[in-house]
Amino acid sequence: MAGTSWLAPGPVHTLQAGALTMAVAPAAGGRIASLASVGAGGQRIDWLAPMSAECLRDGFDGLVWPKAGCYPLLPFSNRIRDARFQWNGRTVHLAPHPGQPHAMHGLGHARAWDVEQQTASSIVLGLRYAPEPGNWPWPLTATQTFVLSEQGLDAVMTLCNDGDSSMPAGGGFHPYFTRTADTRVRFDARTMWPTDAGEVALRSEPVTPREDFRQLRALPEALSVYYSEWQRQAVVARAEGTLTLSAEGALDHCILHAPGGQSYFCLEPVSHVADAVNLAAQGWPGTGLRALEPGQTLSLRMRLHIDLVE
Repeated sequence: MAGTSWLAPGPVHTLQAGALTMAVAPAAGGRIASLASVGAGGQRIDWLAPMSAECLRDGFDGLVWPKAGCYPLLPFSNRIRDARFQWNGRTVHLAPHPGQPHAMHGLGHARAWDVEQQTASSIVLGLRYAPEPGNWPWPLTATQTFVLSEQGLDAVMTLCNDGDSSMPAGGGFHPYFTRTADTRVRFDARTMWPTDAGEVALRSEPVTPREDFRQLRALPEALSVYYSEWQRQAVVARAEGTLTLSAEGALDHCILHAPGGQSYFCLEPVSHVADAVNLAAQGWPGTGLRALEPGQTLSLRMRLHIDLVE
């Protein structure tokens, strides 16, 4: 039965530019539903794991989402330990994610967005949030702007504090890339944050060879790592071509999540490490935590450049 977190189906908007096509589902948590190109032989090449037709047709629980497409992370990325934190002398309690004690991934992916502008190759989505019991206690406004070109996708997310007091702020993009047998990945990150059994970061330390992707290499069978001090660029290479992810603005952290036995992996450019608000309070530097004053806006930008093999 559909509960309060149920995302009802809604219109899916298709953007087109050259050989690239992208589907956007505003009602499904402001998600990119698919991003694909047409190869020289006319075959479809999915760069993002596509959301299923059934999911887009029937809707889904916003807290038990499909592992596909790309969704927004805001006003925080990943987990907040035990769903609580201190901020300016105030204790903030959030609703834990189902099945765990921690809050997870913010609120933007679990509610419908509105279409504010659209052309054949671009779309602007908007979200206005008012505080709810057990949820984020600050009002906010967010936008996502997607511009598709023949070369790839330019995605910009903004987050504005509409409240009357400072709030911790962050976010990022959560893409599910298609994982093929020949997928290889490269990015330069020198620092990682090991986690406990609940996947909450504990401390920072240098990467070891297992987590080092400075040279193009295949993904291990299973690996999930929080990184910081990365160079804001990653390469995903496949037989059909290469996708280059570039990050700008506050996206100075990234997450690699490659679960075993799955046809996807996630490489998420984000602004802070998991549980940054509590780690920063403990004195850890480099968490990426930011304070957004009333009326201030945080801007996050991700570019996906696609080169096909001719």
